[in-house]
Amino acid sequence: MIELKTNPDHLHAIASNVRLTDQTDLAHDLDAAAHDMKNLRDYAEGLERSTHQMSGEIQSIRTQRDEAAAALLAIFRPELERMIDAAVEQCRPIDDLRERVERLEDDDDKADDIRRELRDMVLDGEIVVTLDLA
Repeated sequence: MIELKTNPDHLHAIASNVRLTDQTDLAHDLDAAAHDMKNLRDYAEGLERSTHQMSGEIQSIRTQRDEAAAALLAIFRPELERMIDAAVEQCRPIDDLRERVERLEDDDDKADDIRRELRDMVLDGEIVVTLDLA
């Protein structure tokens, strides 16, 4: 809050004394200055109240926003989990390839099996070879 160095009531009292000396213009200016100070003080107090009120409203809105975000996440979470599971399912061919390579490592005649498996993988489209001729 603004702390006033001059008391507006004191200015009104001075204006009354000055008015007795027939200096009405000076008395009028002192009264006007006192009135302006009171108006500015009241306006500053109103702004301070509004600022405190708006600060509380902003905090309330932030809380509502956080609660709404949590609620939306709760709504979307099952669908997101399903999408993640689907993406993991699409990675199953990689697991299948790993299993096939592991089986090849257990065989005695690995070279022929590896060639055959690689040929099958290329034919099935599991392995794609791209040549870039520069």
